[in-house]
Amino acid sequence: MSYLALYRKYRPQTFDEVVGQDSITRILKNQIKYNRIGHAYLFSGIRGTGKTSMAKIFAKAINCPNGIDGNPCNQCDVCLKIDRPGVMDIIEIDGASNRGVDEIREIRERIKYPPTVGKYKVYIIDEVHMLTKEAFNALLKTLEEPPEHAVFILATTEPNKCPVTILSRCQRYEIRPIPKALIIKQMKKICQDLQVKMSEESFDFIATRGENSMRDSLSLLDQIIDLQDETGNVAFCDLLAFTGMADKQSIFDLVERVISHDSAGVLTCLRELVSNGKDNILLMDQLIEYMRGILITKTANETAKEILLCTIEDFEAYEKLSEQLTFEQLYQMISQLIDEKNKLKYSSLQGIIVEMAILKLCLGKQMPILVPRAETVSQKKEIRSLLPIDPQSRAAIKTVPPEKLPQQQNQPFEHSLFETEFEEQEEERFAPGVETCEAPPERKVMVELPDQEKTASQPSADKKVKTGSSRHDGMRFFKILCDEIGKTNSGQAMFLKRGEPVLEDEGHLSIFYSVENKNFYQFVNKPELIKGFETVLLQKTGTPITVAIKLEEENFNELDLVEKTLRIVNDEAVKIIKTEDELKN
Repeated sequence: MSYLALYRKYRPQTFDEVVGQDSITRILKNQIKYNRIGHAYLFSGIRGTGKTSMAKIFAKAINCPNGIDGNPCNQCDVCLKIDRPGVMDIIEIDGASNRGVDEIREIRERIKYPPTVGKYKVYIIDEVHMLTKEAFNALLKTLEEPPEHAVFILATTEPNKCPVTILSRCQRYEIRPIPKALIIKQMKKICQDLQVKMSEESFDFIATRGENSMRDSLSLLDQIIDLQDETGNVAFCDLLAFTGMADKQSIFDLVERVISHDSAGVLTCLRELVSNGKDNILLMDQLIEYMRGILITKTANETAKEILLCTIEDFEAYEKLSEQLTFEQLYQMISQLIDEKNKLKYSSLQGIIVEMAILKLCLGKQMPILVPRAETVSQKKEIRSLLPIDPQSRAAIKTVPPEKLPQQQNQPFEHSLFETEFEEQEEERFAPGVETCEAPPERKVMVELPDQEKTASQPSADKKVKTGSSRHDGMRFFKILCDEIGKTNSGQAMFLKRGEPVLEDEGHLSIFYSVENKNFYQFVNKPELIKGFETVLLQKTGTPITVAIKLEEENFNELDLVEKTLRIVNDEAVKIIKTEDELKN
């Protein structure tokens, strides 16, 4: 191919050209200068930070007879031959596609032959964490005591997946993420060489999208330079249109309307952004990043400019908005946005989720907030256990105004009518306690049972009923489980929270899912996941607790009318009272 990608064309050829890894390059140069070359090296770090590039430079430098201060000269016959593909002394192996024990055995057979061009034979194994367990075991002895002419350089993005026995045999170097300022500086050099002009805002945008990776930034730059006009200029608006991201002024306007509780303005801004082709996930990322900028400005004041590496205009915008919000409000808004963003991965209605998330922030103070109760399912199960209902019976259901019902506040929990308070909105179960509570208008549902069932409906004195502590223990165990699972797998924790916990006895926790959440039930109800849940509870509570995942509504159509009503009402506080006729009798 006549055209090379920018990250290949401008790949560093000496240690001095490597960006952002000064301490590591100095160590490697000194090892070459003082002939202290090790037999095995491990370069680890995020993608696009120079792991493979430094491995190639090191392989060339230790074989170059005319090295300059630890750098290869890139002019001698050895350097020129190594630069050409197919040289026998520098063997590059892709660990992802050559991960079996047979490939490692082949290395062991060939490593004994001396180099043909330089002084050392160098094996560069990229993505070494992809090797199988057997391949690692086959590599151990060779890696520990290779021939004098052999050097191993391993590169990986996930060193935690490499066995400790491999790590202990290597000199390990952690390649750091490249600072944004250095990426911008390198891009400016490249654009000057290519005679392409871009604004500071464009360079900052590309470096931010690159996420501290030089290769990712140069790959994006490689696409963007083709947006240049006849004079070689790349307009920032064209860059935004290409990437599907919103400009900072639009994000500022949106956040300002959220803070001022202008719901109509919020929807208008969102409609304009979506109509211009902005991506919903990227929009949420930008909102979270912008709110982070406001939060840091609120806490760090003038130091925020250095932390955020933002322009003066951006800092002034952050400062203006930070004056209207408290730290607690900002923290809560960012947390809510992160939670809502996690939902986007599993939904095809991303636009609606984004609208509802931002409207929730906008109308947060105007929405009624209810104190969450942790006993929903436990109380429903308690009522069902107190009322054995004949499946063949059919009860009459009617709604009665509150003023017509008898005042039976002190009646015991053993009558034949149900009293239910309906809630207009339910906050998340694990949300922190709220200070205000807005109660909805009280409504009551009366269920009349046939006379022959009134006697049977009264529980016996020795009937066992779940205690309040048992209900609280079930919720406490479930919260511990969700929190611990969320630390390693937020998606799995989100699916788990769709269920309702019931501690059926001291050592058995059941998690019930309704028909609407059947997909979450199918995901969670796997033996290996349940075993992991039990292990987490044992580690955190010190008590062996068995876990069962159940689908609560799978026999819904077979239930009688009273039981169906109980489940449809889905209420937390249920009392059993007598009708006026029963009181007269």
